[in-house]
Amino acid sequence: MNLEKVLEIVNECVENENIPIEGLTLMYKLDRDTHKKLDEELFYNTNNNLTNFVHNELIEINIAGVTFVFEIE
Repeated sequence: MNLEKVLEIVNECVENENIPIEGLTLMYKLDRDTHKKLDEELFYNTNNNLTNFVHNELIEINIAGVTFVFEIE
């Protein structure tokens, strides 16, 4: 799982009229390494260089009305 895959999933949900996105939450359990890489990728794509990366055990993001929750398996 990486940011590109997350964006593909969002696009599919938003483009498909048969998927109601209001209140939609998708939860993924990822292995520790994949979880940390995704956390870093999200951090560096959404933050400026003024803060330092700190790995979060729980990642929760909302993109275009679709909420994603990523936990460590």
